[in-house]
Amino acid sequence: MEELRADFHSLSRRGLAPARPVRALPAHMTAQMTPEEAFRATLSDCLAQITANAGILRAGRSAEGLHQLRVGFRRLEATLDAFGKEFALEWLEELRGRARVLFSHLAAARDLDVFVGDLLDAPLAAITGHRDSFTLLRTRAEHARDEAWAEVSECVAGADFAMFLDDLATLAQSRLPLGRQKSLPQLAEEILRREARRVKKRGRTAQSRKERDLHHLRIALKKLRYTAEFYASLYSKKKAARYLKKVRGLQERLGDLNDIAHVRSTVAALIGPENAPARGDAKAAARKDKNASPDELRFAAGAVTGWYAARSGRIAKRTLRRYRKFRHLKPFWD
Repeated sequence: MEELRADFHSLSRRGLAPARPVRALPAHMTAQMTPEEAFRATLSDCLAQITANAGILRAGRSAEGLHQLRVGFRRLEATLDAFGKEFALEWLEELRGRARVLFSHLAAARDLDVFVGDLLDAPLAAITGHRDSFTLLRTRAEHARDEAWAEVSECVAGADFAMFLDDLATLAQSRLPLGRQKSLPQLAEEILRREARRVKKRGRTAQSRKERDLHHLRIALKKLRYTAEFYASLYSKKKAARYLKKVRGLQERLGDLNDIAHVRSTVAALIGPENAPARGDAKAAARKDKNASPDELRFAAGAVTGWYAARSGRIAKRTLRRYRKFRHLKPFWD
């Protein structure tokens, strides 16, 4: 299985890519594996997802491909975080830092995709009049999204990205000793308990309903989810599936809140004059933006941020109520 993944990595570098975005593969872990073997198997899973979706994006724009590439990086970060603490090797933390830098180039395109494709529609439908103002804001957003997607294309085609994938593939296939050994079931339980404790800690703080605290709870749940998915095959399939379903549902609700939280910062960036469409964009859009009053942009910006601000408190309340129910769910590793 590892050899097939290594071959796929090599082929994708030659310009071959799958026909559609690739979701995460299930972890291939057994209780008989050593932690080193499990770590490398998980790295291979992450590498397969990252490499495949990077190939998709080299061929053209794909919102789902970008989403799955980001998921691959998130899963990789969870892997390096969990196993990095066990192996205590500085260069694993360095690899994690490189992953974060590459990941940072993917964020703006995803946020603007969501803003243009989903978040603008609801307030536009609810607020009557001022269509030109909203059209202008959408034009700005689409222009900024084009620039963000250019950054994505440059990232996945760049030398740093290629070198990172090569290093990841080398580590996944190597037999380099990584550290002290214990049984995989023992390590899995230690890591899962640690991630669950982090969620509980973040959950207590999130009762404030502050955006930052809710964001921290979302990140902690995401790490718990990916870690639980990695080790699920070591436990009861039925119990693990039930637990993971609850985690994913709660994570999605917190993700919705996070998207709403990004509305304010996204709109603030869009109304600056530096985001006006440049010469060479669609002529009608350029003329409209050039002749627009700053008040029109400010109205649209205020209307969109106000519409979501009025709803965020109620959504946060419902989400935290759901979290309190999740808190009483028995983990599948207990």
